[in-house]
Parts: sequence; C-alpha cells; structure tokens
Amino acid sequence: MTQTKIIIAGIGGQGVVYLTQLLCEAAVIADIPVATSEIHGLSQRSSSVIAGITFGENVFGMVEQGGADFLLALEMLEAQRCLNYLHRKSIAVIDHTKIFPHSVNAHKAFYPDTKSFLDFLEQKIGEVIFIKEIPKSIDVILKNIVVLGRAAAHKNFPVRPAFIEQAITALAKDKFAAKTLEVFQDAAGVSGEN
Repeated sequence: MTQTKIIIAGIGGQGVVYLTQLLCEAAVIADIPVATSEIHGLSQRSSSVIAGITFGENVFGMVEQGGADFLLALEMLEAQRCLNYLHRKSIAVIDHTKIFPHSVNAHKAFYPDTKSFLDFLEQKIGEVIFIKEIPKSIDVILKNIVVLGRAAAHKNFPVRPAFIEQAITALAKDKFAAKTLEVFQDAAGVSGEN
C-alpha cells in the first residue's frame, strides 16, 4: 500500500481530535499502518487545530508542505490556512462553516472571501468537495462526521467506510453511537450493511 497523507483542520471544539482518533482506530481495525503527528494548536474553542495522519508503508505522522493527499476542513478559514499542505492532485473536503476570529468580530480584520478561495482552489488541486449545507436535523456536534463521511466516500480515501463504521462503534459515546453511525452512513452514501 502506498502512503496517503491527510490533514484535518478546524477550530477547537469542532472535533479535529476526535476525527483523528476515529481514523487511527479505523486504520488499526483495517490492519493499515498509521501514524499521526502531534495536534498543532489548542483544542479549545476559537483556536486553530491541525492534525496530520499518514497511512501506508513506512509511516510517520508529519505531513510536509505540499504533502497532503486529502484535506478535511471543518471551517472555511482553516481550509485557507492549510493551502501550503496541498499539491496539484490533492482532494479537499470543506465544510461551509465560518467561525469568525476575534480580529473579525472586533472589526480589525475582514473574513477572507470564500468564493474566491474556492474558485482558486478548484484551479490548483485535483478536486474540491464543498459541503454547502448540512441539514438542520444534524446536531452541530456531528458536523465533523459529515465531512469524514463525504471524504470516506471518495474512491481514493485510504480507509474503507466499513472500517470507519467499526471505529465509530468502538469509540463513540453510547448515547451518540447510533446517531453518529447514521450521520456517517448518510454522508458516505453507504447502507449499514457494508
């Protein structure tokens, strides 16, 4: 198996750490070598959080500039912050969520134009999967699972959805396990029978 490198980016409280744990658990279940880097940033609300995961032979967790095959971005500005990790064949799965930093809320800066960013990205990398809307019926705490599901549906994703389902069953808290699984399956376009 060749290496596949993933960057997961978001804001503290969006579940970057949880997605990292899920993917590592799924890789272990699938018997795929996996390594993760330290989580960069503070996993507390309003701070940027970035994690790198490498799957395949001779793995190490660090993802170098221009090295990410997939970007899973839980927030628009965080996707922009990770541009330097992408290469021309990268696949970016980006949620439409915007969380304004303090400087924007204090009227000292502007939130970057997201349409221009998406247009630019579509010209520079292999594929952009932009999640324009997440159904209101989905709990905000599970938006990260929608991003993971959309990524896992891609033919080049390193871990099959069935293994991610097993990881969800193993790691999700009891009261969220069934709902998490349902949200993932809907986003990945799989039935519960894989």
